[in-house]
Amino acid sequence: MPVAVGEIYQTTYVMQQAGQTVENVLHFRQRTLIATDNQIKQDLRDFWTLYRALISSDVTLIEIRTKRMTPIALDTLIFQPNSGESLGGLAASCGNSTLSAVVTLRTGLSGKRHRGRVYVPGVSPAILTDQENKISSSSLAARDTVWTNIMALFDDATGTALYVALGIYSRLIGGQNPFTLAGWQAVTQFVNRPILGNQRRRREGVGA
Repeated sequence: MPVAVGEIYQTTYVMQQAGQTVENVLHFRQRTLIATDNQIKQDLRDFWTLYRALISSDVTLIEIRTKRMTPIALDTLIFQPNSGESLGGLAASCGNSTLSAVVTLRTGLSGKRHRGRVYVPGVSPAILTDQENKISSSSLAARDTVWTNIMALFDDATGTALYVALGIYSRLIGGQNPFTLAGWQAVTQFVNRPILGNQRRRREGVGA
């Protein structure tokens, strides 16, 4: 059974790539009934510590924004990553700024209401095959390892992060104004797609 019992947080990792703002929006749920802002922020910094390994060092994390969405939306907390971790962790230059590596997040239930998608920016030509729009098998395996490590911390049922768990929020189920706990679904599986995607919109609302 899921162990996350608290409120839902919408977290936006605001990045800059080739002069453009790129945002990944992810949803987390508080594991405990009581947690301080600083405890929540630290877990979200630790998510970036792992996630940045997928992203070219040409990409800069400008800030992390998180907002508690239930039972009512609160003011946004804006904070910085762990010390020395403002750049992507992949030591290779990035290519086209609209290209993204696509990761499907699954919840164990079928249908569009029960899965999410992350468009990971900062794709480097170094991870691609000669086909240029396909991630090489070795790089795909390396990316699987990163997401396995993410899930080891943030899996709703078994993760070791103390304060938040990773999930998706279905607006079709839970609504949007206001958000409700009914829309929360725990991520149980990730799928790294070998074919690159194109993140056409670059702001909040795309990437989760």
